Amino acid sequence: MTEFFDNGVVQLVLAVLAAVAILALFGWLKFRRDEKIVAEFLKDAGLDGSKRFRTTVDISSATRLHEDRVRSVCNKSNRIKQKQEDDDVWKLHE
Repeated sequence: MTEFFDNGVVQLVLAVLAAVAILALFGWLKFRRDEKIVAEFLKDAGLDGSKRFRTTVDISSATRLHEDRVRSVCNKSNRIKQKQEDDDVWKLHE
């Protein structure tokens, strides 16, 4: 069995798989962090009762996340829903 792991190709494949797994984990953690930031903003914004929906620009400026990142997080999140009539308006799905 040790001969199998001594093979350079096998070592390379294992290293690539480990790197992909680590990068995927970091990507998932970053998404979860950003999702939490956006969800907290939407939750706080909906507490006053005036506007439950917020635009991507509003979220971006309040959270200091880039607009593209906000859009990506909102599209992927199960906790955040898009307003049907408008592409760039979001609310917290409760």
